Amino acid sequence: GGWFTYRMAVDDSAPMLVLHAKLRKADNGKTLRIRVGDAILYAGTLDYSGTEEVYDLKLVVPDDVRTRCIYPVTADGTEHNVLDVTFSADGTVVESAKVCDFLYMEAVTPLYDNDSSIAYFVDCGDHNTDTLSGRDKLGMYNSVTEQLYGADEVTGCVWGLIDDPTDQYNGSGKSKGIYTANTWPDEFQTADGTDKAKSYRYTKNQYENDIARHLDYGFSLPDGTYSIEMAFADPWGCSKNPTVYASSGTGKEAAIITNAPTDGTAVKGEVEVTGGELKISIRSEDKAINICYILIRPVEVKAASVVGCKGDVNKDGAVTVADVVLMQKYLLGVKQIIGEQAYALDVLSDAELNIFDLAMLKRILLN
Repeated sequence: GGWFTYRMAVDDSAPMLVLHAKLRKADNGKTLRIRVGDAILYAGTLDYSGTEEVYDLKLVVPDDVRTRCIYPVTADGTEHNVLDVTFSADGTVVESAKVCDFLYMEAVTPLYDNDSSIAYFVDCGDHNTDTLSGRDKLGMYNSVTEQLYGADEVTGCVWGLIDDPTDQYNGSGKSKGIYTANTWPDEFQTADGTDKAKSYRYTKNQYENDIARHLDYGFSLPDGTYSIEMAFADPWGCSKNPTVYASSGTGKEAAIITNAPTDGTAVKGEVEVTGGELKISIRSEDKAINICYILIRPVEVKAASVVGCKGDVNKDGAVTVADVVLMQKYLLGVKQIIGEQAYALDVLSDAELNIFDLAMLKRILLN
């Protein structure tokens, strides 16, 4: 039931807030839960596969959490906007993973063009992933136009092209694009700035090696409903009728776009994301697949998992008379408050639990 909270100053005017927490690879197998305000942004068992002994976990603070949970405090005569960041084990275990070295809240103002209405914009087969073309803008979760599946350098969100990263056909000398074992960007058009509907990534030598044609991308996303827009090309007359499948969490794969046109025309599908992850798999019976771009927009995003919001002392998801009764028992010393209930008790966010919090809780109920 142990936990601790840091009150962290934030720049509320920044387009993006990213929480950085340093964790240890040696703690793989241990659990950790990180709550920002009243929302759980990370919960689970550590399973880091990188080489660093100490690594950086990045968490983007959702807009709804910022709106609901940032509050002002005065310290040494100066007013600050702050967020409470709480750490605990995830579930009933003896010891949590450790938070070590550094913990900081980064105010990010992207130097690249981005659009808050877009989750991800992927310019598939882009030969310079650091630049945008025309009026294109990146999404809130990606800082480059394409990457191999992994954590984004800026946002920390995990996304990208899923394939063996080995450049077995030695394409990397052609451009700054991404060349993998089974996919290539168009090596005949390597100039930067090509329109997203005219550049493409294709299935390199899959047909020749009797490999079922496939292109796969993965994206970490808050749970909710998303619109998926794509476009396909057919430069060699052998890339007809691709089908797009989507899977999320532990759900089964389902087709969201069938027999897509291959003339650069945009096509759309819709998908429900659960478990914080989305996988897009493109398949075809033809000799090749050529995908131009992927544009993911939120339709309806669920709020981050809320546990123990201010006043919800019994953590049942609602502020009710039962919470008043429990708070009274705590103030009288009849009941012991455990774990994160203390956050819910501190209704005034002044780090003191007293009758003034009880009075504010009653006022919340009356309103």
